[in-house]
Amino acid sequence: MAHRNAVMVKLSDIVNVSRSDLSKAKLDALENSYDSFDAQLNYSSDPIALDKTTRPYQITNGRHRVFLARQKGYRSVPALLV
Repeated sequence: MAHRNAVMVKLSDIVNVSRSDLSKAKLDALENSYDSFDAQLNYSSDPIALDKTTRPYQITNGRHRVFLARQKGYRSVPALLV
């Protein structure tokens, strides 16, 4: 379940992250997790967090999940604006 203060944010409103800036091991772990990717996007204990003072939003937590969501064709993700 998504964090209760999370809002749906369009991926087009979030800064693009390059694959070269990410850990291959962490991407592999996300893709091969026991939990579905949807479940990982919605973890209330570890939500995606975005800096609400910038546009496009800078990612303060969840870069790997945002990257994979784009790769998988998602249009938006649940996130906290901090």
